[in-house]
Amino acid sequence: MEDVDQRRSSTAPRYAGALMLAAVAGHLLSETATGALSTWQSWVLYGIGATLLVLSASAIERLNQLVKRIRLRWVVFTAVLVVAAGVIALVAPPVIAYGRVLLLGCPQPTEVRVLTSQDALPAIGEVARKFEQHTAVENHGCRTARLYVFSAPGNRGAIALRSSWSSPELREIGPHPDVWLPDSTTESNEVVRRTGGIGSAVRITPGDSVAFSPVVLAVPTQIAQDVVSGSPETWGDLMTKVGKNEIAIGRPNPLMAIDGKLATMALYETLAPAVVERRVTETDKPLPNAAMITTEQVLLRHNKTSCAQKPCLTALYPSDTYRADYPLNLVEWDAPDVSNFAARAPAKAFQAWLGTQEGMTALNAAGLRPARQAAGAEFREEYGVRAGLALDRAEAAPGEEEQAAFLKKYEEAKRDGRVWLTLDASGSMVEQTATGEKRFDVAVEGVRKALSQMGADDTYGLSVFSDTEVRPLIALGRRDKEATTAALNAVRPSGGTPLHQAILDSLDRVGANDADHVSAVIALTDGEDTTSAQTRQDVVNAVRQKGIRVFVIAVGEASCAAHALTAITDASGGECRDSTTDTLGDDLAALFRRVWGGAG
Repeated sequence: MEDVDQRRSSTAPRYAGALMLAAVAGHLLSETATGALSTWQSWVLYGIGATLLVLSASAIERLNQLVKRIRLRWVVFTAVLVVAAGVIALVAPPVIAYGRVLLLGCPQPTEVRVLTSQDALPAIGEVARKFEQHTAVENHGCRTARLYVFSAPGNRGAIALRSSWSSPELREIGPHPDVWLPDSTTESNEVVRRTGGIGSAVRITPGDSVAFSPVVLAVPTQIAQDVVSGSPETWGDLMTKVGKNEIAIGRPNPLMAIDGKLATMALYETLAPAVVERRVTETDKPLPNAAMITTEQVLLRHNKTSCAQKPCLTALYPSDTYRADYPLNLVEWDAPDVSNFAARAPAKAFQAWLGTQEGMTALNAAGLRPARQAAGAEFREEYGVRAGLALDRAEAAPGEEEQAAFLKKYEEAKRDGRVWLTLDASGSMVEQTATGEKRFDVAVEGVRKALSQMGADDTYGLSVFSDTEVRPLIALGRRDKEATTAALNAVRPSGGTPLHQAILDSLDRVGANDADHVSAVIALTDGEDTTSAQTRQDVVNAVRQKGIRVFVIAVGEASCAAHALTAITDASGGECRDSTTDTLGDDLAALFRRVWGGAG
């Protein structure tokens, strides 16, 4: 009996070894058929594994013979196997992975495509590289994800997602994104509402804000000290101060860029929209010796990378400013030809990592402000920004109703002004004012002041009226203060006041409103009509028929009420304003603003 057991014992390892070899042979054929064993390193690794597998059969038999000599040997045998299995389960995967890296090198990381804005592209690119390094730390130096960060101009990314990323977007923007990180939650909210329904090829899971950056007014450093005060100031206050330094103020298109939109919405709360639109110059990048509306992170990067002497620009922080809040949204594509199933896990890992201390530190170093971490060493005066913030608004952006109302105001304020200005040059305009100046000279200075309110694309024309004549001086065209001053200086006031004739002539010259222009006539007079062949009713009928607003400024002995000038202005939707020689310039400027739709 003992001999039989010995024979069984001696054949068991061979049977086990044969079974192991059969298993190895079957697996080898499978791997070869699929092309997995394509390099010499993979063959070496496979041979080592197969040898260890076959030897394990003999080791198990030796263990079995050893425990036969021990009481309760099956209990011991089972316990040893369980412990060994546990050790192997813990040790084998990292050992195998490390061995694979040594022999085969790092496997190809999963690509995650991250769509962001052009302004945020450099910062998000930096953060993405740090996440890739993070994934390599616990994977034997091999990255598990490769983040391809790309951008779309303006709102093209949002539009492309709403349309399920058609072929033109693939060519002009880039691949289907797995992560969408826009500048503002206001951008993603609309897209989320329009996608994800039945039949939609894309699902967007909205995420929380990962960081923020306030919208600031960046001004040349040499004038910053003249503008900054110790008390909080609104966007309107700061723009007015900067405007007095006679420097341009650049602003991104509010319909395309979130910083331009948020700043403009805040400005409209304290300044007339038409005034705002004529004080800014549309641009995507800082202009030389000019101020710029932008986000803090863009300004910080500009000062770090584009300035010979830092800082080029200094950030002014309006107390009523809004901020870009950078939400991270996960994007899923399920169609067979564009499915991004493999990228979903690393995309979620990237989202989670941004909320860790390491991720927030990376955001901070890139010039962004994580909500749960104080500003870091990058936020200092050398780069034109400051670490501490004191902002009045809790919300990052206005609500949907406010945004809809803003778009209407913006379109109205952006229409180019087309104004015909006609001045009284009758004999009474040579009378002296309390300061010793002639009324006409005061009017000329008022015109010069009013013209400064015009934008680069606004047009105006100029005429004077006296006796029975209306004489055009400046044809309808762009602002030209010098030509205007020269033409008016050559005028010698005399004769009567053909006011009605002058208004009718101006209506014909300026033309009616259209989709791109808002037209108006402004007449300045110091008395009632004395020489026109046309009556007041003729003028009222004409303005009603043409639909052009008429504004009248009455100075000297003229009075809106006494001379019934309001009958003309009311019929047109305009205004008659009594003025004095002291306020004439301001009153003219206010009426120019009224032409564009602002509050005068």
